[in-house]
Amino acid sequence: MLYTLLPPLPTRHTPDQILTEEQGWLRDCARDGQPRAHLWQAPQCLIVTRKDTRLPRYQAACEQLAREGWPVHVRDSGGTAVPHGPGILNLSLLLPRTAADLAHYYRLLGAPLLALLGEHGLEGSYDFVPGSFCDGQYNLVIEGRKVTGTAQRWLAPGQDHGGAVLAQAMLLVAGDVNEGTRMASRFYELAGGELRFLPDTSTTLAHCIGWRGSEEQLVAQVQRRLQARLTGN
Repeated sequence: MLYTLLPPLPTRHTPDQILTEEQGWLRDCARDGQPRAHLWQAPQCLIVTRKDTRLPRYQAACEQLAREGWPVHVRDSGGTAVPHGPGILNLSLLLPRTAADLAHYYRLLGAPLLALLGEHGLEGSYDFVPGSFCDGQYNLVIEGRKVTGTAQRWLAPGQDHGGAVLAQAMLLVAGDVNEGTRMASRFYELAGGELRFLPDTSTTLAHCIGWRGSEEQLVAQVQRRLQARLTGN
């Protein structure tokens, strides 16, 4: 499948603003049936779910984490808290609703990412990784460690549209993934939740291919390759 690639948003946009923009694009997709793709990055932060905002010490946790350089933002899709930052590339697919099962959309989301890993000589697969943040059946995994987390949000059919699906993936290209894992656990510790995540359950593309260059350069290279795969150009 080929996608219309959405233009990058201004760098001043916060993750909350980016995710709100995607909700508008999702409604557009529901109305015109045109699949879209959005590639984006966020500064260092944690992105949590609506459910997490109901934890007993949520507000206090947000204030403390902001002081520690990890501001908290909220998304509408499911899962758990996840770390974001300069080494993480996010892919959002906005898809017309044509099937009734989650697996169909997760496989559409995973297809370009698995192909990208294959370009680097890596064999990825879908699997659970117990102890990882936002664990799920449709993690992309390399040698037992998560390299991509995934989530979905469905827009129900309305009077003027047939519904749409937002499928999101975060590709761990580079950076200190154990530190991100630790901070996701710290959110739940501070907020009064029970979830905790284990170190060494996730990995990065940079680690898997033995990258020795600039992490920023690798992220830019991966973004260009994904753009080409998504648009056919």
